[in-house]
Amino acid sequence: MRILLTCHVRFASALAWYAYHLARGLRSAGHDVYLSSQRGSPLAEWARTAGIPGTDQFDYHSANPLHLAQAVRQLRRVVREYEPDVLNAHCPPGHALLAWVNSGRRPLIRTAAEPRSPRNNAVNRFIHERRTDGLIYSTATSAVRYAQVFSLTRVAQQVIYPGLDLSLFPETAFANWRQRLSVPDDALFAAVVARMSPEKGQEKLIEALALLEPGVRSRIVVLLTGDDNRQRTWRDLELLAQQKGVASSLRFASRLDDVRPLLSEIDLGVITSLRSEAVCRIALEYMAYGKPVITSDVNILPEVVRHDDTGWVFPSQEPARLAWLLERATTERAALRDMGERGRARLESEFTLAGMTERTIAYYQQVLARHGR
Repeated sequence: MRILLTCHVRFASALAWYAYHLARGLRSAGHDVYLSSQRGSPLAEWARTAGIPGTDQFDYHSANPLHLAQAVRQLRRVVREYEPDVLNAHCPPGHALLAWVNSGRRPLIRTAAEPRSPRNNAVNRFIHERRTDGLIYSTATSAVRYAQVFSLTRVAQQVIYPGLDLSLFPETAFANWRQRLSVPDDALFAAVVARMSPEKGQEKLIEALALLEPGVRSRIVVLLTGDDNRQRTWRDLELLAQQKGVASSLRFASRLDDVRPLLSEIDLGVITSLRSEAVCRIALEYMAYGKPVITSDVNILPEVVRHDDTGWVFPSQEPARLAWLLERATTERAALRDMGERGRARLESEFTLAGMTERTIAYYQQVLARHGR
């Protein structure tokens, strides 16, 4: 197949990661892929480095009508000259523009791999209900959100979970994180790998630690690492931890260029998100190294982490429940190892890039058949 992918996002988001790895997977499976991305975006750089054909010359988010007109002409030219069998948009701008320039001639599929509900207006309803042939959801929760806005009786819909390229997660060199962070040998060593923005909910972890008895808390050390955010930085969280009296149980680090050595050494992965998480690749990365996961119940997370099987799931707004699970983790270390092993096995069977690619190709073929192509 010849497949045109569009993903006009400006940042290194989970949506960009999903589209990039899908492009890699489709090319590895022998298909012809062309990727249209946002000018100056990390996705554009990833695609160039990987040798994925495409274009990244235009700003699809510009408020300048001239710039948008240039972007539309470029996209129309790509569709005409590339002659794709399938159009697969991974963001609203690309979806709207493809619906316009394609006018129903080729199958148009929208991949919804972001946590927001779609806008409910006449134009968006026309695009989804009349100009879209298929919808791929990265999480079942997105299917519910879209069904609340659109009538999709003529649209082929399917949940296709994100998949990890396991070849990128081999055994890593020992980096001795425990010694570097002064983590006692007998302490439970956990990590929260996420940007420091409020939607990631690190303050819920701090609140949970404050609810623990001092003797229990002394047996837990959690590293918080990730990019600072305009709304807050790791120093804001460090100040909160000091105010709550739990600073001794926390360590902080800026974003790591390579988290794999850390993930291979921790005992437990923690996800405290309050919003977002339509993809959540860090959950898959924890599982790639056989680590159990304590996670909030936001969007895709309880679909990836099975409660009491590969980890534990807690209500995102209940730090008391998280505190109870952390205390439980300190006393059930053998159970944690077993959960981690089951998580790795589930990852291998349900969340690999090869599996994601295979399911996507089968779905494309289904949509092509319905479209009569």
